[in-house]
Amino acid sequence: MYRNFDELLAQIRSSADKKRVAVAAAHDHEVLECAVMAKREKIAEFILIGKEKETREILTVLGENPDDWKIMDEPSDAKAARTAVSLAHSGQADALMKGLLHTSVFLKALFDKEYGLIPAGSLVSQITVSEFPSQNRLVLITDCAVNVAPEYGDKVKIIKNAVSLAHRLGMDCPRVACITPVEVVNPKMPSTIDAAMLSKAGERGQISGCVIDGPLTLDNALSVEAAQTKHISGSVAGNADILLIPDLCAGNVLDKALRYFAQLKTGSAVVGANVPIIMTSRSDSAINKLHAVALSVI
Repeated sequence: MYRNFDELLAQIRSSADKKRVAVAAAHDHEVLECAVMAKREKIAEFILIGKEKETREILTVLGENPDDWKIMDEPSDAKAARTAVSLAHSGQADALMKGLLHTSVFLKALFDKEYGLIPAGSLVSQITVSEFPSQNRLVLITDCAVNVAPEYGDKVKIIKNAVSLAHRLGMDCPRVACITPVEVVNPKMPSTIDAAMLSKAGERGQISGCVIDGPLTLDNALSVEAAQTKHISGSVAGNADILLIPDLCAGNVLDKALRYFAQLKTGSAVVGANVPIIMTSRSDSAINKLHAVALSVI
C-alpha cells in the first residue's frame, strides 16, 4: 500500500511502460512545468495541444528544447479539447489533461457521444488524494469538483469510483466514511439519511470491495480518540480511507483547506470514464499537478 506520493512516484519511475497524456490547451506555464517535471521524472510522456508559439516559448523558459516534445498547434480551446479526446478515443493517448481552458469546454468534449469515453450508466466523479502525515497514509476525499449535489444513487457510484482508485493504491478493503455534520440520523439533514442507507447497503453487500459506515463527522472518521469520546465503534471510525463528502460545496472547501491552511501534499483524479482524466484547478501548484499525473498513470 502506498503511504505517500514519494512511494507512488518511485513505483511509477521503475516501470518501463510510460503512459501518454494528451493535454488540451497546453499553453500554460504551470501545466507545462508539471509536464516537464513528469517527463524528467520519467512519470509520463505528453502530447501538447494548444497555441504552438506560446507553448514553445514556455518550454524554452523551462529549460526544454521544444523540438523534443510532440506539439499540435490548435489555438481554439474547443478544438484542442476535441483533439485530445479523439486521441484518447483512438488509443493514441492513455490519459487526458485539462490545460488553460474552462472546465465546461473540456467536459463538453469529454462527454461527446461521438467518442464514447463515458460508459453507459457510469458517473464521472472527482477524488482528492491527500497525504495524512500524522498517520503515515493516504486518504481519499470525494467529490470535491464535479458532482454538485449528488443524490443517493449518485453517491453509490461515487463510492464505487473511489474504491476502484483505492484498490489501485493498495488498499484491499478501504474503509469508507459517509461524512455529515452530525453522527446521528437527523430527518432535517438529508445527508445523514443517505449515509445510513449507504452504510446498510455496504453491510448487505450491495456495494462491495469496501466497508462503509455513517453518518460520521469528520473528526469521528479520522480520529480514534474522537470516536471513542463519542462512543462510536466499528472499523471505519477513526480509520477512514475514503471520505464521502455530502456535496461539492463542502468538498471544495475541504480540498482548498488541505492545500492552503494545512499545506498538505495532494493530488486529484477524475474517474468514471474509459481513460483517466487529469482535471486540476488552474491555481494548483506544479507539484500537485504532478501528483495528479501520477494518480492517472496508476
